[in-house]
Formats: sequence, C-alpha cells, structure tokens
Amino acid sequence: MNKKWEIRRVSTPERIFNKIKEEMAQPVGIVLFGADCEFKNEVREAFLARFGRGLVWDYYRSTTTARIEAVFRIGESFIIMLDSNESADHNVRHRLVQNLRNLGAKTAVGIYVKATKEPIRPLMSSLEKVEFNKQITAIEQSNPTADGLDYFIVVEEEKEG
Repeated sequence: MNKKWEIRRVSTPERIFNKIKEEMAQPVGIVLFGADCEFKNEVREAFLARFGRGLVWDYYRSTTTARIEAVFRIGESFIIMLDSNESADHNVRHRLVQNLRNLGAKTAVGIYVKATKEPIRPLMSSLEKVEFNKQITAIEQSNPTADGLDYFIVVEEEKEG
C-alpha cells in the first residue's frame, strides 16, 4: 500500500530560495497561485529579486509552451503565476504541473500564497473586499495539495492588528 507522507516545517524565505536555487534539480518549474492581491505580487517579486537572471516569469494565460520549453532548454527556471480563478481550479493547477514536467522541468514546486480574508462589515464593506474573500474561499475549497509536486510551499500573510 502506498501512502504519502507530508512534513510541514516553518522556514525563512532565504532558506527556501537557497534550496530552490542550489539543491533542487534544475531547471525548476514553479506554479505561483492564490487570490489576486498585492501580497501575491510581493511574493513573485521576492523570487525575482533573489534569483535575478535564471528565473523567467509570466502569467499562465499569457505564456506559451514554446516559450516555457525554450527557457528550460537553456537551463533557466520558470515561474508561472495563476490568477484567482485559475488558482481555484485543481485541474488547471495539476495540468500545469504535468505540462511543466513534459516541457523539461526537473523539479516542480507549488507556491500557495495564502492571503488573509478582509473583515466584512454589513453596509460598510466594498464589493472588492467581498469578491476578494470569495476568491480566497474558492481556492480553499479546491483544497490545494502537494499532488504531482516535488515541493509544496505555503506562504501565509500575517496582518497586523
């Protein structure tokens, strides 16, 4: 009987970046997903700042298989950012991971950017806050897991107050 064991460990961004850059089989295919927010953009920017050259990024709906394959062929890694709707679709996430492997990724990493819901007050909250919370709920209901991934990393937002 096959059983999947999972370990959860708190780590620093620097350790995660070093592990991806120095210990994982290259090139690495990274799927960045979560609700659309500034926090998700900050996580992407942290990756790009740390890696500089050697890491290419694009939105899922904008990139092509030819581009991804060309990046992997020259040994660089690729980070693909899913929007909220794509992030909430388990089939899209799983299919993307399979495609990254088929296109040349030696390691597949999922980065789940877990944003914090906005407080909602009746008659005082904006439609944007309500929609944002719906996006988070939809992603949570799709139950992001490590299926098909070599590494599954959750980056949680900590809000003050």
